[in-house]
Amino acid sequence: MLKRAEKIAITGLGMTTSLGVGLNETWNGMLAGRSGIRRITRFNVSDCITKIGGELPDAYYELEQQEFSKRKLKQTEITTRLGFLCGKEAMIDSGFVLDGLDPTRAAVITGCGQSGSQVEGEKDEDILNAYRNPGKFVIIQQMPNAMSGWLGIEYGFKGRSYNVSTACASGAYAIAAAYEYIASGRGDAVLAVGVDTLLKPLSIKGFNSLSAMSERNAEPERAMRPFDRERDGFVLANGGAAVMLETETLAKKRGARIYAYLSGVAMCSEAFNIVAPEPSGGEMARCMTLALEDAKVNPSQIDYVSAHGTSTQQNDADETAALKQAFGEHAKKLKVSSQKSMTGHTVGGAGAIECAATALCLYHGVITPTMGLRVPDPHCDLDYVPNEARDAKHLRAAISNSFGFGGHNSTLVLERGDRA
Repeated sequence: MLKRAEKIAITGLGMTTSLGVGLNETWNGMLAGRSGIRRITRFNVSDCITKIGGELPDAYYELEQQEFSKRKLKQTEITTRLGFLCGKEAMIDSGFVLDGLDPTRAAVITGCGQSGSQVEGEKDEDILNAYRNPGKFVIIQQMPNAMSGWLGIEYGFKGRSYNVSTACASGAYAIAAAYEYIASGRGDAVLAVGVDTLLKPLSIKGFNSLSAMSERNAEPERAMRPFDRERDGFVLANGGAAVMLETETLAKKRGARIYAYLSGVAMCSEAFNIVAPEPSGGEMARCMTLALEDAKVNPSQIDYVSAHGTSTQQNDADETAALKQAFGEHAKKLKVSSQKSMTGHTVGGAGAIECAATALCLYHGVITPTMGLRVPDPHCDLDYVPNEARDAKHLRAAISNSFGFGGHNSTLVLERGDRA
C-alpha cells in the first residue's frame, strides 16, 4: 500500500467505441441504452461462427484521415491511432499543458492486450504477402509501446512511458500504474490509455474455440446480456479510452474540472487458470478488498460497481459471488451495471472505458444501465440497473472491476469530485 501525499484527480477523459466517436457520443449512447453491436461489415465473416461485433463507426476512419499525415498513417496501425486520438481528446478535455512544469514528472502509460499485428482483411494471401514483403515501418507499427511513445513525443512528457499487457485488465492496469506513479511522489501527472482493436477473424475464431463468445447472430443488439440467465458469451468489439490523472494541488491550481478522484487501486494474480476465473469468486473479492483498503474506504461507502460483466456464464456468476464476499450485506444495496452490455467487450480497452464511464456516473449523478437483462438468474441476484439508466445524485464512491485472462485482476476505487 502506497502512502498518498494528496488526492489524485481525474481531470480529462477521451473515449471512442462502437457507440460513437468521442466522449460525448459514447456517453450519450450509454445513457440511452443503445447497443453498438451489429453484423460485421468491414471484413468477411462467412467462415466465422460469430458474425457480429462492435465495429468502430465510419466516422472514426474519416477522423483518422483528417488527424494523421500520410506518413504517420504508414508508420502506425489502428490500435496506436485509436489510442492516440483518445489520449488527445483527454488532454484537450483536461486543458493540461506542461507550461513550465517539470516534463520528467509527467508520464504516459498505456494498456493494450495485443498490438494490432493482424493484417486488415485477414485474407490468406494478404497475410502471406505481409510476411514475405514487410513494409519498412513494420517494426514501429507493431511495437506494443508505440502508443505511449507517440503520445510522449506529442506532449513532451518525459517521465515513465510504457505499455501494460494484461488481457482484459490492460486498461485498468495502466490506470492503476498511473495512480501508483503519482501516489509514490515520483510524478505529478499521467495520461493513461486503454485500447484494443481485436475485432478480426483470427480473434473471433480463437474466442469461439474457447466457447467464450455469443452466437446470437440474428439479434446482435441483444447478444450481450450480462447477468441474464440466458447469456451465452460476450461480443468482441473495438474501442478505447484515456484518463488524465494529476495531483489535486495541480488540478486546483489551474482551475481544472475534477470528474472524480482515483483514491485506491489493486492489481492481483489469481494464480489459478490461464483463462478461467477461480470459481468461488474469492480472488475477485480479494482484489476488491485490497483496493478498498488502499483507498481507506469502507465497503458501506461504495454506492456503485462498474462490473467486469462479460455476459459469460461463469464470469457473471463468479463476480456476483465475489461482490457478496467483499461487501457482505451491503452487496444488496449496491447498484451494479455493465457498460459492456452496450459497447461489447473491447478487451484491453474495457478497463479504461469503464473507469471513464464510472467517473462520468459520479460527475453527473447517474448510473448507466445493464442492457439485455430480461430473464432473472438465481445466481445473479443483485441490482444490476436493468435496461434503463437511473438517476443517482446520491453517488459518493464507486469501484470499477476488470478481470483478465491469465488471472490478472484489477479494481479501481473512485470518489466523487465536482458535480455537473
